[in-house]
Amino acid sequence: MDLKKIYLQFTVEELVDDREFISWVLHGKSQEEWKSFLTENREFSSTANKARSIIELLRDRDDHLSESDILKIWKSIESFDHSSRRWTTYIKLNAVLRYAAVLIIAISIGSVGYWILQNQKSYVYTTSVDSGTSNQSRLFLSNGTTVDLEKENSKVALNENQQIVIDNDKVIDLSKTGKANELKMNEVVIPYGKKSQLILEDGTKVWLNAGSRMAFPTKFRGKVREVFLEGEAYFEVTHDNSKPFIVKTSDIAIKVLGTRFNLSAYKSEIITETVLIEGKVSISEQSVVGFLKSETILAPNQKASYNHNDRSISVKNDPDAATAFAWTEGLFRFSQQNLSDVLNKIHRYYNVQFIFDREFPSTDLITGKLDLKETVEQVMVALSDVADIKYRINGDKIYIEKKCTQLKAKK
Repeated sequence: MDLKKIYLQFTVEELVDDREFISWVLHGKSQEEWKSFLTENREFSSTANKARSIIELLRDRDDHLSESDILKIWKSIESFDHSSRRWTTYIKLNAVLRYAAVLIIAISIGSVGYWILQNQKSYVYTTSVDSGTSNQSRLFLSNGTTVDLEKENSKVALNENQQIVIDNDKVIDLSKTGKANELKMNEVVIPYGKKSQLILEDGTKVWLNAGSRMAFPTKFRGKVREVFLEGEAYFEVTHDNSKPFIVKTSDIAIKVLGTRFNLSAYKSEIITETVLIEGKVSISEQSVVGFLKSETILAPNQKASYNHNDRSISVKNDPDAATAFAWTEGLFRFSQQNLSDVLNKIHRYYNVQFIFDREFPSTDLITGKLDLKETVEQVMVALSDVADIKYRINGDKIYIEKKCTQLKAKK
């Protein structure tokens, strides 16, 4: 790294917001260069040391924090600090202690006995495997064991005897494979082109669509049943009045007692959609101090859409709500749906890449049904019948262009 003089103009806040500086503090990246830079610019050392103290204060709460985690928490602290500055100005502390005080306030407000990171809105997956680029479905157990899921549509079931049954065939006895870390969760990663079904310890059934991953405990403890999702899943939640079931994505939390609903929360998409088929759920945007903001209640046959850009939740009636989870049965039904969204679902389901001509992606709205049990070639034939497109398949690449509409010449 080439440390430039521009760093000399940085404030404490700007340094804590700088990924290269965080990387040096956390991991010693470019250690010698930073030491040399600070030695040559001693007037800068005081600012750097204050920023370093703040980062180390955050890390001391949880030694698994990455650069991204530090940045997320710091952004939240800055926001909290600005909103409360009118009454914190009376506290005369130096810069480091002032930010430490803000941390303590945030922790106190967030909960009793929980630290902000334990309640932060994003789950930090322990594996770096990307569900969108990996070719193998995998199960990462809390005891450190990794298991390959070999079938395209795998099934994983947990039972009360600390056993995990895979595809009704392979049995993993957790009591014999090493002690599970109760503070960690199991994680399942499903790449494009594959699916999986989970049966959790309480009997709740979860169908995971292509390009998804979920974190879940071996046994639900405490007052809630909590899982984390990235991607799309259909849930049939076992009813339990005393222990609500909560699904958390990167931005929202869905709280239920016992119900059926479909949740699509791909991080590559602007909209997170929750479609309720049966029961009742509440949807809340999450705050970084552990609180859920105002709830939006969803009734059966309604769809809630959370927009990541403006952080808004809108609800509308959806008489065709059941079509939202038709993918679990190998069907894809769509009614007045954007063609680009349809192609994006096919991209994930079949693990193919679409290459568009300059007129795409299209905003055309189409209605129809696709049988996902068929080959991608057969699906594209059916799609071209209802959409105004031509296509050409070359391996895992599908080239898309608009059909040419020719006018008949007048006689």
